[in-house]
Amino acid sequence: MYTPSAIKVLSVIAMILTLCGMAFSIMAGRKFGGIYYVGILSWVLLFWASFIGFRLSSYKLYEEEYKKVAIRVILIIVAFFIAMLTGLLIGIILAVVLLSTLWGLKKNYDEWDSNNNSEIQQ
Repeated sequence: MYTPSAIKVLSVIAMILTLCGMAFSIMAGRKFGGIYYVGILSWVLLFWASFIGFRLSSYKLYEEEYKKVAIRVILIIVAFFIAMLTGLLIGIILAVVLLSTLWGLKKNYDEWDSNNNSEIQQ
């Protein structure tokens, strides 16, 4: 379940759902005024988190790390349904939390990889 190819598929599904959510917010949100932009922002953040999950699937990680990425991408998919059912406030909170955790994982892997490459070259 937590293979790189499964994570890629889940990430693509999550990206498609977030784009659908963004389209829905654009169509339905014009009558809500300023809160309209919060919905758009939450979908953009969820899309960005999905994309980071997609990128992390191409990294060489341990099984446990793939599991972390997969769970967060699955949570993005769940966040789509929660945001559709409950509204914008929950959606923006979930978007920020999921984006920050995936971004943190990616940043750690990038830093670790660059540190190992500089040690190997010396």
